[in-house]
Amino acid sequence: MESKDTFFKAFPVVWVVTFVVGILLWVLVSQAWGISFILGSITGLMTMSMLYKNSKIIVQTTNKEVAQKLAVKNYAFRMFFYALILVIAGVLDSLELIGTMIGLFTFKIVFYILIFFEKRGEVT
Repeated sequence: MESKDTFFKAFPVVWVVTFVVGILLWVLVSQAWGISFILGSITGLMTMSMLYKNSKIIVQTTNKEVAQKLAVKNYAFRMFFYALILVIAGVLDSLELIGTMIGLFTFKIVFYILIFFEKRGEVT
């Protein structure tokens, strides 16, 4: 299986993890932790989707200079969006900054776990 397939396979797994962990945090810790985790995780999903779509456009661009500018612009936008979500989580009393930060890493954690199991031959 290619890493591209693993990338796509990670999306539905992340959705399940997001809502299961979010609900568990909501029930076991607090509403703020549950919502914060879900916010961070959905933000991570959205930015990974943007990364994939933008990468396809950049790869198809024949002009190297245009492709580099587009890549930098897209990267800057994603970083700005991460910062915006983290600032909102830090400013609002109804959200937990740490919960949001953990949620932002959910996609990457699931992706690496899927790659690990794929390398061991346990995921088809």
